[in-house]
Amino acid sequence: MISDISIDVSLAPLPAAADAPSIGRPERLTVYGAEWCRDCRRSKAVLDVRRVDYVYVDLAAHPTRADEAEALTGRKSIPVLVFPDGEHLVEPTNAELAAKLDRCGL
Repeated sequence: MISDISIDVSLAPLPAAADAPSIGRPERLTVYGAEWCRDCRRSKAVLDVRRVDYVYVDLAAHPTRADEAEALTGRKSIPVLVFPDGEHLVEPTNAELAAKLDRCGL
């Protein structure tokens, strides 16, 4: 249960793809995470509520892709969110993620 954000269930989330662009500057927001990770589910919920188009890389299903996220951040923590402007966030709070989305106009 996600208790620290409010989710409007009338907004259907956009589908997420399993494949993502290679590391660097993606065309769309790319989220590296795993379904077992609460912070990943929370970050995805924020994106879904705001109807942000993103590519989701499920590291449980595609463990070899974890090297991409680690190469960007130097850390093994998830979620890693990589924005089209080349900036990335690791384990952002809801407020940090919302602020970045606002700056990007998303």
